Amino acid sequence: MKRVDHVVVGGGIMGSATTRALSKLGKKVVLLEQFRLGHKRGSSHGRTRIFRFSYPDAMYVAMAQESLELWRDLEREAGTELVHTTGGLDIGPRVAENARALEERGAGYEWIDGSTVRDRFPPLSLPADAEVLFQPDSGVIYADAAIASFVTSAMDAGADVIEERQVISIEPHARSVIVRTPGGDFEGDSIVVTAGPWAKKLLATIEIDLPVRPTRETVAYFDCDTSSVPTFVEWGSPSVYSLPSPGQGLKVGEHIAGPVADPDSDQPVDAQSVQRMSEWVTERFTGVDAEPRFSETCFYTNTKDEHFILERHGDIVVGSPCSGHGFKFAPLIGRRLAEFAVD
Repeated sequence: MKRVDHVVVGGGIMGSATTRALSKLGKKVVLLEQFRLGHKRGSSHGRTRIFRFSYPDAMYVAMAQESLELWRDLEREAGTELVHTTGGLDIGPRVAENARALEERGAGYEWIDGSTVRDRFPPLSLPADAEVLFQPDSGVIYADAAIASFVTSAMDAGADVIEERQVISIEPHARSVIVRTPGGDFEGDSIVVTAGPWAKKLLATIEIDLPVRPTRETVAYFDCDTSSVPTFVEWGSPSVYSLPSPGQGLKVGEHIAGPVADPDSDQPVDAQSVQRMSEWVTERFTGVDAEPRFSETCFYTNTKDEHFILERHGDIVVGSPCSGHGFKFAPLIGRRLAEFAVD
């Protein structure tokens, strides 16, 4: 059995960020990932994610502002761009709440109409009289590069990263936690579970009820010149978002529209979701082929109110900050989870 200060279970974006944060505190950490890093079965794979300040809740605006500073710190350490600023657009019946939250936090924004959108951001095409919220700090996170940067930084600080190592069981003891795996066991002062859609099942074995609902979501990529395209969220039921994805075209997704699913099962993309996205692209963009170049799936791990779960149960720290909008906060959440693990 190997003795470490902390064990992190799950090597997606939150697990890698937490491992780095713990390592930077001088802790001896091991990160266990049941597949290969960057695998396509969970929530963190792919080339891009949206970064945005625009939320209807000032708390999330503040978190995004703090996260951007931490992303820039990681960029300086890694020597590569991880968050590319494009500006972002929001439309929908309650977007005024986003503007109020941005104003409360002193974040810049402006109201523009659909004609201005067409002039500034071809090939977007919105009704001329549309009320559109523009926020200049929004952009694209290079997702796979972000995970690689967190992991490299953690390993440089002394962390062990072990791939293809599934956790068989977790055993809390009076002063430590034992994590059992087929390739050997680990004992730590605490364990941080950032296992995404697998977290609920894993935590249930130690009688921690995680109130989440894993869903399999579909995203599609459309052939489009994205050199002048900002991120775009149309708030609704469901909300639809798009963002430029270098080398892949225009990435489009629906927010929490997929079925409840088991992450250990294989299911195809949702053809009906792809059809809705194709219709949306045809309506909102000009000169874009309605037939996607390709589609893929990813998991959301959803709470009822879409807020995050960051909590400690004895020596077990739970990090399930997903609900489909957690990626942008990774360096901040990783730091928070590290603080929970240490104190």
